[in-house]
Formats: sequence, structure tokens, C-alpha cells
Amino acid sequence: MTTSSTSPFHLRPAKPTSADHAFILSAFDSSLPFLTSIGSLDQWGKTPFSQRGDFAEATLKELNYSEEFRLTGTSGLDSNLRMFIAERELYQQQQQHDEGQLQAEFVRVTPDGRRFLPVGVAYVRENWVPNYVKTQTHLPMPEVKYGGGGFLYLEVMVTDNREDRRELSRGAGAALIRGIREYGEAKGMRALWVDGWAGNERKLIRFVYLYFLYHPHLHHFVQIMRVEGVNMDFFDRYYEQQGFRAVGEWSHMRTNNVPWLGTLMCMEI
Repeated sequence: MTTSSTSPFHLRPAKPTSADHAFILSAFDSSLPFLTSIGSLDQWGKTPFSQRGDFAEATLKELNYSEEFRLTGTSGLDSNLRMFIAERELYQQQQQHDEGQLQAEFVRVTPDGRRFLPVGVAYVRENWVPNYVKTQTHLPMPEVKYGGGGFLYLEVMVTDNREDRRELSRGAGAALIRGIREYGEAKGMRALWVDGWAGNERKLIRFVYLYFLYHPHLHHFVQIMRVEGVNMDFFDRYYEQQGFRAVGEWSHMRTNNVPWLGTLMCMEI
């Protein structure tokens, strides 16, 4: 799975390897220092995701389910999970940028010596809607159109937010969305759905462009991208520019008694 010839990103299936597992945990953990720095400690707290309960174990199970579905077309999940990683090729000048980390940590080396650094990951499911959306009966629910294809639901997407990765990660979210849309088209799907965080008076957005997707195993929100120097108008247009249209909004109370405001979006494939 690749992106267009003009894109700096390469998309591939995430696999249940120690490297992919470690990268995904690291990408989640990388969000915490930044959120703390802008006063949003309450959003996720201080404890790294890699040290929270069974998160690491659950992530490895999801990787195995994704690989099983990729290889056989069936899996132990009824939602047919696929996970994709966005990589960026490291050229000579980038390899020399950080001798201590970029050359060693998570880098995939091809037989011909090319080096690829993972910068983002996305979870997508077939013909599935999260329960927190299903309970919002006023929203237009995705449906499987028998004989005319089903739909995909972009469950979660996260990019590496570490200081030395931010420039290389910039644009990875858009590349993942394009790749998932192409994946859906190849499978005869009709639409791609996603929901996003629209609350907290968009406090985070006033500082930087941050967008969060809900992950049911976390009961928190997952960073999709970070782009400095963009205003709220850009944020409002971003998903529209990717081909999505908003179809409804809702709110529900989280377990910590903080209201969650969401927007449901869809694009045709």
C-alpha cells in the first residue's frame, strides 16, 4: 500500500512485530508532554499510555487481529480491524540529523538499503459504528447497502509528536486518510466515516492545530496531527478539504463527569 508519487509518505500494514508495537505505544506517549506544556494535563494525565493497565497488551492483540484479517479476510473481531502505518523515507541528510535515534529507533531497512521511519498509525474498521455514536439516535447512522458495498469507520489515528519527529510527521494524517480511502475504494466500500472532538471551547486549537479521535479502549482522545501557526478557520476547513462533510453533532458525559462534544463526519468513496 503506497501513496501518490508526489507524497513523501509510504503507507503499509501495521504488523504484530516488536518494532511496530513499540512505535504505536511511543506515539501515544509522545502526546503527553505537549498537552502538559499547554495546560491540558487533565486531558490525559501524566501516566504514559505504555504504563496504563492492559493498554500495551490490548494494542498487541489489535495488531494480531489486523494481521489475521489482512491475511485471511476474517478475524476474531466482528468489526474487521485494519491498522496502517505511515512511513517517511530517511534520506542521507535526515539520517545524519540524529545519529542517536533516527537511525536506530523503529527504522525499517529494506533489502536495497532504503530506510523508512514510522510517523503515524491509523485504525479502520469495516461496517462498524462505535457504541458511543450508536446511542445518539438523532445522528444519521452508517448502513451496509447490500449489493452496493459497505462502509469504513476511521476509529483512531495518531502521529508521532516527539520534538525530533514533528517535522517528519507533518502531513502524515492527511496521507493516512488518502490511503484509507484508496483501500476502501479497492474493497468496493461506499463511504468513510469518522467522528471527532469538538468541545472544550477548542482551547487546544487556539494554541496549535490539534484534533482528536475517540478510542473506545482508552476513553480518551487521540492526537491526529499538529501543525503550528494555523488558525481556527483552517481547522474548520481541514476535514472538508480532505473530502469529509459534517452530518451531525452530539454530546455525552464521560466517566470523569466532563462533557464530550463530538462531530460525526462522512465522505463518499
